[in-house]
Amino acid sequence: MGYLRQVIIRLIKLENLYAIQQGDHAAFMKLYASWDARVYYYFLKKTGLTDSAQELTQVTFIKIWQYRSSLSPDYSFEVQLFNRARLVWIDHLRKLANERKLYRSFKDHSERQPSAKDEASEFDLHHHLKIALESLPPMRKKVFELHRLQGYSYREIATHLSISVKTVDSHLAKAIRQLKNLLTILLFLLMKSF
Repeated sequence: MGYLRQVIIRLIKLENLYAIQQGDHAAFMKLYASWDARVYYYFLKKTGLTDSAQELTQVTFIKIWQYRSSLSPDYSFEVQLFNRARLVWIDHLRKLANERKLYRSFKDHSERQPSAKDEASEFDLHHHLKIALESLPPMRKKVFELHRLQGYSYREIATHLSISVKTVDSHLAKAIRQLKNLLTILLFLLMKSF
């Protein structure tokens, strides 16, 4: 009886996995409800911050939904979910490292410059934008420069870089969000130096 029960449970799990692969939102939400607390505590243990843990949990499930067609019936959903969570964690650490690198670069530059109170010194926005642009991943930087600095359309960029228009849109959205975050940090540091 126990073996038959295990086979039935395995078939139900495979059926749910297949439904998610086919875009069944209800099956996904059922899975989300079953696993979100475990993923949240995984991130809470790593970050110690409830807001970060919540955000990283959401990102993990968004990624699971976006890449649902790559879910494999050969591995348990738990293994695939926590592999995705680990990748989200690595991306988060990279983002933090980039922000720290930008912070150090700005701080070093600020210390070499005359005091902000000195009339001879002025905020060099172009230089700080360049620092922020350098922190972007290469493809994201290229897409941003082609669109925002050189005026190419999405379609022209897609053709030039051999990527889809949707990918161009995704790179631009991510670049703008990342630059906004980095420039906010720079502005904060600048204001702090006054």
